[in-house]
Amino acid sequence: MNESKPRPAVRRLTNLVASLSLALVVGSYTCHDVFGQATVKSPPAAKFSVGDFVYSAEGRRDPFEAVYLTKVKKNRESGSIKKGYELEELKLVGTLKTDKGRFAMMEDMQGRGILFKKGDFLNSSLWVTDVQEGRVALAYKLKGDTRSINIDIPRK
Repeated sequence: MNESKPRPAVRRLTNLVASLSLALVVGSYTCHDVFGQATVKSPPAAKFSVGDFVYSAEGRRDPFEAVYLTKVKKNRESGSIKKGYELEELKLVGTLKTDKGRFAMMEDMQGRGILFKKGDFLNSSLWVTDVQEGRVALAYKLKGDTRSINIDIPRK
């Protein structure tokens, strides 16, 4: 039998093509020249150092706090939920008793529910003086005199 051995030039060319295609696919920094010797390219120099980056958590929310609680805290701090309502715009829906006290549940004209506790202002001159079971007492100032209003929960 006559077995044919590949010629050395063909073997070198095959090795070169295989090495170049492997270098392109893998993306390595090593390639082989025509004679089979390895040539190493150095990695590119770093353009940035660790000191170039500074992290600041200012203006960002706490990742370990629930998003809903963050929104509630913002609303409480700004006080935008409980200010600017006239008595005619609100409807007393019910009262809640918790370990922290009583709350009045009111609904505005858009159907949004709002909780008020003793001392909360509905607007600049109207505030909650007391929340009892089934009724809420409000007070307002008129010409320097403080007057009160009692609102009962409407019965069906």
